[in-house]
Amino acid sequence: MTAAPFDPITFQVLWSRLISIADEVSATLVKTAFSHVVRDNHDYSIGLYDAEGRMPAQSTQCTPGQIGAMPKVMKDFLERYPADTLVPGDVLITNDPWFGSGHTPDVFVAAPAFRGTQLVGFAVNSAHHIDFGGRLSAPDARDVYEEGLIIPIMKLYAAGQPNADLFDMIARNVRMPDKVIGDLRAQIAANWVGTRRLVELMDERGLEDLSGLTGQILDHTEAAMRAAIAEAPDGVYRHEVTLERPDPDGKPIRIVAKVEIAGDEVHVDFTGTTDQVALPINAVTNITYAYTVFPIKCALHPHIPANEGCFRPVRMTVPEGTCLNPRYPAAVRFRTSLVYYVVEAIFGALAQAIPGKVMAPSGTYPLWLVNLAGQFDDGARFVMHFNAQGGTGARRDRDGVSTLVFPPNVASTPVELLEVEAPLLCERKALLSDSGGPGRHRGGLGQEIVIRNVSSTPVVASVIGGRFHEGAPGLEAGAPGGTGVIAVNDGAPLGQSSQVMLAHGDRIRMRFPGGGGFGDPRQRAPDAVLADVRRGFVSLERARDDYGVALRPGGREIDLAETARLRRSGGN
Repeated sequence: MTAAPFDPITFQVLWSRLISIADEVSATLVKTAFSHVVRDNHDYSIGLYDAEGRMPAQSTQCTPGQIGAMPKVMKDFLERYPADTLVPGDVLITNDPWFGSGHTPDVFVAAPAFRGTQLVGFAVNSAHHIDFGGRLSAPDARDVYEEGLIIPIMKLYAAGQPNADLFDMIARNVRMPDKVIGDLRAQIAANWVGTRRLVELMDERGLEDLSGLTGQILDHTEAAMRAAIAEAPDGVYRHEVTLERPDPDGKPIRIVAKVEIAGDEVHVDFTGTTDQVALPINAVTNITYAYTVFPIKCALHPHIPANEGCFRPVRMTVPEGTCLNPRYPAAVRFRTSLVYYVVEAIFGALAQAIPGKVMAPSGTYPLWLVNLAGQFDDGARFVMHFNAQGGTGARRDRDGVSTLVFPPNVASTPVELLEVEAPLLCERKALLSDSGGPGRHRGGLGQEIVIRNVSSTPVVASVIGGRFHEGAPGLEAGAPGGTGVIAVNDGAPLGQSSQVMLAHGDRIRMRFPGGGGFGDPRQRAPDAVLADVRRGFVSLERARDDYGVALRPGGREIDLAETARLRRSGGN
C-alpha cells in the first residue's frame, strides 16, 4: 500500500478537484464538437493520468465501455511511445479495436502534460465518431477491414506540428470529413484544457508530481471495492445467456459466466463461451473486461467515483478465439450486440449471491442503433446516428425505467435534431402499452418510433437491435418484457438486424423491447396497477390476466371483490 501523503480533508479536496478537471475537459469536448454523437448523445469518455500512466480520475459523464478500456489504452500508448521520448505538443491517437474500446468509431486521443520540461501526467479522451470509413454500419460484415480505417498507435501531433498526412488520409476515407476532423480537433482542444489544469493544480498546491496523490486515490478506491466484495457471500455462481441470433452456420451463440467470489476478490471465467463468429458482434478483451467490472461495481459499490482502483480486485479469464476475445481480424463493429449480454450473464450469476442488489434483464441490450446516410435534395450529404432504447429491468424496490439508454450511459437523440440534421421526419414516438414485463415491480416500457425518408433520393438505414423473438426475462417470478420489431412501411417484421434502402416516402418502423419484471406480478399493489392503466402503461386485459386486478367499467376504479377472487384463484 502507498503511504498516505495527504490528510483526509486535503485528500478529498484534491480528489474532487481532479474529477472537476475531468468534467471541464468533458464540457470543452461537448462545446467544441461538430457531430451530434458527441455534442448531444454524449458518447465519449475522459480520463486523467499521472506520469506513470495510472488513471486516478474520470469525468462524471462516461460510457462504461470506453472508460473501462482507458486504464489499458494509456499503457499501450506508453509502450509504443515511452514517457522519456515525449515532448510538449505531442498528441497520440489510435482507434485500433484491439487497443481501444473494441471498434473503429471510438477514437482515443492522448496528450502529455508538461510542467516546464517535466512530464507530469496525461489527459486522454475517447469519442465515438459518426463515421470512420468502410461499409456504413453493415450488420453482415465478416472482418474488421470492412468496418473502416484503422489507425495504429501513432502521433497526430509531434512537438506541436500536425501530422498533415494523417489528417488528409482520415478526411479522404470518411463521408463527413468536416464533422470527423472537427471532432478530432475538439478532442485535441479538450485535452489541452486538461493538461493545463493539471499543471495549474500542481502549481497551486505545490505538488512536485501526481504520483503520491494518484497512489492514495487508487489504494483508497481499491480498498473500498474490496470491502464491498467481502460483504458478498463466498462461492461460485454460474449463469449462461444464449443470444437469439445464431451464428452464420445456425449454431447458438452462448455467453457462459462463472463468477467466483473469494474474500475480497472476484474472478469471472468465460470458459465455455462460443468461439468468435463471422458477424460484426465479437468483443475484444478490453471491452469485455470493461463490461465485466461494470455490473460488479453497479451491484456492489455504485457510489464511489470510478478509476483504475475499481478494476484491481476483479480478474477475468476469457479463452482466446472466443467471441469475447477474438483473434484479429474478426469483425467487431457491433460488439454491443454481444458484450451487453455480459452484463446480463454477470447479473444473473450475482443474483444467486446478492439477489436484492441485482436488476432484472433489460430490453436495452443488445443496444439498438440506427445509422442513416444519404443526401439532401441540394446534394449535401448526411450521416445520422440515432440513439433510442426500450425499457430497463425492474429492481427489488422499484419499477424499471422506460426508454433509457442502458448500460452505455449515452443520451437519446432528440427528434428535433434528427429532423434538422437529415431529410427525415419522425412520424411517431410513443410508449408501448404492455411492453414492460409484469412483476411486483414492472419492467420499463419500450417505445415505437417511425421515421420517414422525405428526401427525393434513397437513404441507407442500418438498424441494429435484438429481443425480436423473446423478451427480456424477468427475475424472481417476474415476467418477460415485450419483444422488438423492425419493419419497412407496413411490411412484415424483418426479424433481425438489417440494412435497408428507404426510397422517398418509405418509413422504417421500430418497436423497442421492454424490461423484465421483478417479483410475482400478483403481489403488485392494485393501486399501482390502476395507475398504470390510467397512464396507458398497462391495458385492462393485461391488468386482469397478468396482475389479477379487475377494474370496473371505464377503468377508473378497482373492483376489490373480483380482484381478491382473481388473486386467490390464480387468475381463473
